[in-house]
Amino acid sequence: MKQEVSGYTYRPFWDELPFCDIHFCITPDVLHQLYQGVLRHIITWCQQILTEKELDCRICCLPPAYGVRHFKNGISALSQISGAECKNMGKILLGSVRAILDFIYLAQYSLHNEDTLRYMDDALNSWHQNKSCFIDLKVHEDLNIPKFHSLEHYVEAIRFLGTTDNYNTKMFECLHIDFAKKDEFPQMTCWLSRQENIHSFDRELTWVLEQRSLTSEAALGPASVPTPPSPIRPILLPKVPTSPNKLITTVQNTHHVPLFSQHLKAYIEMLKQGATRHSVDFALTQHLPFQWIDIYHSFKFSPERGRFDTVIVLTGDAAESVSLIGMLI
Repeated sequence: MKQEVSGYTYRPFWDELPFCDIHFCITPDVLHQLYQGVLRHIITWCQQILTEKELDCRICCLPPAYGVRHFKNGISALSQISGAECKNMGKILLGSVRAILDFIYLAQYSLHNEDTLRYMDDALNSWHQNKSCFIDLKVHEDLNIPKFHSLEHYVEAIRFLGTTDNYNTKMFECLHIDFAKKDEFPQMTCWLSRQENIHSFDRELTWVLEQRSLTSEAALGPASVPTPPSPIRPILLPKVPTSPNKLITTVQNTHHVPLFSQHLKAYIEMLKQGATRHSVDFALTQHLPFQWIDIYHSFKFSPERGRFDTVIVLTGDAAESVSLIGMLI
């Protein structure tokens, strides 16, 4: 019993309860079981098979790609690997451990049906059929690991408890980082004090700007047009436009915006100091001082002002929840 440092209980209290299934008392946890557990084991085994130096070298050679983190110095030097870093590592190790990664991604679906659950079973079966390679290569003596065993109960838990985002600990882990990590009391106090000061200043600044806006509107009169606020940070455009020197009339026809020139006149007038509705209406009757504009197909916001999301639009009745058939990205 001295060796049982975890305080192992040989006869748990629920052993003879007739309607107790202990597996339903422990819900699946995508963060700690799949990413910080299963995938961490896989990454360690890949480093043993290829050696850390060789795996780092191959990772460094990967070209940068949108949505994929580029580990320019490899992964062996990372310490205290977070769940987000594990997720990014999984994206670049896809070719090595496809079956187990398929299972991890399928387990995170926010909507499931019998087809998606069958896909999870198929991915898990594929993993079982090929997992012996890690034993053959002598990177591990066996795969009798609790977090790998937990994969067997995911499909049943989803049927009984719903999708895994209902009980994933990622949300609470993020709160834990802000409120409980680093048990240094002075450091936590200083951090909370700074957060309160930032929020107080933000509220004060918002109130001041609102008062200035009301004052400006009162001075300009009821028929005034407010000056568009200047952005906190500029919108970044590429150095070279996608379609340079396009006639405004051509743009209106090509992009189906027949009133583009009118809106452009109004916007330019509104940028002027002291613009009024009368001046905007007058500007609409004038000619633009230019007839050609540059067209950009992309631009960038600063991190404080924008974010990029992928939107998938259903375009027909043939759309499926597990494929891109009948969908437009």
